[in-house]
Amino acid sequence: MPNSCCCTTANSLRRAGLAILVALAACAAPPTPMPVPTPAPTPPAMSDMCYLVAAEAAKAPGLDVDRAPEVVKYAPKPLQAPRGGYPRGVIRRDGTTKVKVSVVVDTTGKADMSSFTVIETTHPWLAANLKGLIPKWQFTPAVKNGCQVAGLWVFTASPGAPKRR
Repeated sequence: MPNSCCCTTANSLRRAGLAILVALAACAAPPTPMPVPTPAPTPPAMSDMCYLVAAEAAKAPGLDVDRAPEVVKYAPKPLQAPRGGYPRGVIRRDGTTKVKVSVVVDTTGKADMSSFTVIETTHPWLAANLKGLIPKWQFTPAVKNGCQVAGLWVFTASPGAPKRR
């Protein structure tokens, strides 16, 4: 009988040693990395949400957007002096001039010239020049909630403004 007692004690010791090794191995293992948070998905183009956002923007193109329309390339360039120079009165006596216009840019990046508005100008030639050039320019559309929407684009220029001292 003494033999069975030794075997039982030895088996118990082996099990305890194995349990300790498993516990130590678990402590030595590197921690499980936390999952990386993924950004909220943007809705696919013209999803139901985009239809709703686009409808809201169509009613009020001046609404706040995440990204306003931008010109991809000014070609041809605005407010360039024509042959023979600017018309009389475009540049005021103090050397300044100013023009500010707005237009709605649609979701394809084209200016909707029916919305063209002159906000301020010191000479009609300035606004007329822009009205003839803006339809030739390509824009990036406005973006709201990940959706391309029609948005208001405003152009302001003060060529020839005097230098402040």
